[in-house]
Amino acid sequence: MPRSCTPEYEQNLEHTDELLRCALATAHASADNMQGLNRDVALAVVHLIHRVKASVDKLLAG
Repeated sequence: MPRSCTPEYEQNLEHTDELLRCALATAHASADNMQGLNRDVALAVVHLIHRVKASVDKLLAG
């Protein structure tokens, strides 16, 4: 974590990380119950969430 980060900033990042994990679980579960284009769209959402989560993880790692 960069030295200039406040505890509130770090807490917000950690909360964002938790929310992204929940969103991933929801999108995966949704995709498992779909077929065709709807499943593809749900899996695209999974991919996008993974990309955002990777960015948040980098920020948390400092």
